[in-house]
Amino acid sequence: MGGRGFRIAVPTVVVLVGLLWAGVAEARPRASTPEAYGPLAVHSTTVRIPVPIDPNGPEGANPSVAANVYVPSGPGARPLVQFSHAWPGTLREFPLSGWAKRLASRGFVVIVSDRRGASSSPNPAFNQLIDLQDLDSDVNSEDILRVLRWAIAQSSVRGSPLYRKVDRRRIGIAGHSLGAYHATFAAVRSKKEGPRLSALALLDPTDERLGEYTLDSSLAVSPQVTTPTVVLASEANQHPIMCDMSDGPDCTIVSRHQYPRLTGARARFGLKVVGAVHEDVEDPNTGSTPSQPGQLRMFERYGMAWLEFWVGGDCRVAGYLGGVDAARDQAAKRIALYKGGTRKPTCR
Repeated sequence: MGGRGFRIAVPTVVVLVGLLWAGVAEARPRASTPEAYGPLAVHSTTVRIPVPIDPNGPEGANPSVAANVYVPSGPGARPLVQFSHAWPGTLREFPLSGWAKRLASRGFVVIVSDRRGASSSPNPAFNQLIDLQDLDSDVNSEDILRVLRWAIAQSSVRGSPLYRKVDRRRIGIAGHSLGAYHATFAAVRSKKEGPRLSALALLDPTDERLGEYTLDSSLAVSPQVTTPTVVLASEANQHPIMCDMSDGPDCTIVSRHQYPRLTGARARFGLKVVGAVHEDVEDPNTGSTPSQPGQLRMFERYGMAWLEFWVGGDCRVAGYLGGVDAARDQAAKRIALYKGGTRKPTCR
């Protein structure tokens, strides 16, 4: 959940004619930290991905999902990462373009996708109101997998921006807030339905709850997740909504509750970003809470390190996954590592 209440935003409306490409990152030298921009130029486009009618929830009546696609320059198939944003709102409120551009500049195809209801908004003034319907765990988790299957299929379509760009053997998903909730269910569904996932990144995940009542808890299915998973948490201390579930019936954040329930994950790593609030995950931050660049940097450092290692196969980031680099950040009181993680992964 985005924690913005029902803030009404009126962003600039972008009219798309066909597939308009834009360079969104100049070539930069690769820095040593996982969150730094890489050397590749990045092109972006906005698309509408057709999805079948899904009777499991009211949002399933909508026929498409909007998405922003980021593709690095150069030939060859690339690892693929899909992001799901917070709630309520659309890609206009939660573009997560900073995450996408950084990862794409380091060699990933990145898709930040909307939900069906949000994608059907007729006017920016209604974005958050319409997205209120986008709660069903079946529809939204299946749509994450549908977006991945669409990207894989587009890699075989001549003329597509993704033609020969997607490596179906290297796929990860990530989500912030309610986007992490849906990503959890998607990781469970993918075991039977595919595509196979290499990594899952849960960025300050929330659960669906109203007071003491939980609609369909991600905590119940978390033990079924087998994908290597990272959980990154805020301080979860903002009432209402953006607070730890144990702190009252108005709270939805479950980062520290979900982490120990990931008992089936092949690899598990978690931490709290010291001093962070829920909206610090967002890059750019479009909410009312002032941005904290230092905390955002830690979210991106450890979220991207997880994806770069498990999806991209980059052994250079292993020190951030329980090694000396993570210990250095903990000693500097930038992060607080969760106990119970698997051992630092070995490079293959």
